[in-house]
Amino acid sequence: MSYSTLRDRGRSGRKGRVLTGLLAIAALVAALVALWQTQSTPLARRSYCWGAWAEDGGLFHRGDHDRVAEESAPAPGRPTGLCTLRWRGGQGSGAYEQRVELRLGTGPHEAAARRAWLDGLFEGGDTALPGRLPGFTAAGSGALVLPASCDVGGRPSVVTFTSSYTSTAGRAARPGFPVGASPANTGALLVSAANRAAKATGCSSAPPMRLHARARTTRPVRVNPGASPGRCAIPGLGDASAPDDRLTDTVGSVHDDFQTCGVSGDGQWAARFTMVGRPRIVALFDGLTGDSPPGPGWRAHGRIDATGALIRADCDGRATVFTMRTGPGRTHTGLDDPRRSFPAFVDAVGERIGCARLRAR
Repeated sequence: MSYSTLRDRGRSGRKGRVLTGLLAIAALVAALVALWQTQSTPLARRSYCWGAWAEDGGLFHRGDHDRVAEESAPAPGRPTGLCTLRWRGGQGSGAYEQRVELRLGTGPHEAAARRAWLDGLFEGGDTALPGRLPGFTAAGSGALVLPASCDVGGRPSVVTFTSSYTSTAGRAARPGFPVGASPANTGALLVSAANRAAKATGCSSAPPMRLHARARTTRPVRVNPGASPGRCAIPGLGDASAPDDRLTDTVGSVHDDFQTCGVSGDGQWAARFTMVGRPRIVALFDGLTGDSPPGPGWRAHGRIDATGALIRADCDGRATVFTMRTGPGRTHTGLDDPRRSFPAFVDAVGERIGCARLRAR
């Protein structure tokens, strides 16, 4: 065999090995790109709960570990979703296990079950989201209503957020987070999840909702300076000037379309009052107030009894809902009797927001 023939074969072998190497590199790059696109490797940040929250986002803290997510994601034709997320955090005596639940749905249809569901959403001390967004939060819970185009069966779709944590010492679960929680942080998490749900289902072509400012709590101004100050600074709602160590009143948020306050007695909540005029939140109460006034002389529809109150009224052309719920605490006053305190709440708040008188006096 000649020298030139051996040289040609050597060149061909080297070319083949180079080509094989290039193909192998190309295949590896393609595989890495595919894995990156499916978030299966550290090349991309992992996200949780339908892709709403990144692994290094505001939900988590440095040192969190053992994260477990169970998800049922919304999709076109499937306007429901559930995500349960658990992880461990803290160290030593401060170690804890955190649980978060994110849910998309319309809530129950039957009236009694729906009322109970709404009572759970408004847990007291609620802070309205700024910019008139149709939602509200507490430190570790909240709800945000999607646009009307996302309604299902005539009922609004709602994204709800709840959280609780348990210390590793085995104490009972507590609502919220052990550190770093605030209504503003919860609001940001809600907005992100609601936008993701609307995009995943394709139910809305509106621009994404945005949280332009932090939610603020505002103390209400008494509408009648000559009246004695009441609980939650509402005239007629008890007498805040009378010392009573058993009673505590807490204002959640006060706007012309959203106001909440709560009264506690004997260390437990006894009464929670809410006024809401944001249309998408008001829509949650559709079908619950009936067509009859709560009593003679009322310019509203609904009911008032010993266990609670719910009315819907027209306030200068805007549908407005007033509610009161009673709890396990006892004030040993008329504050936790809706028949006595709820009319005073409606009178004072209605006057503050410019609503025509809703009942004859």
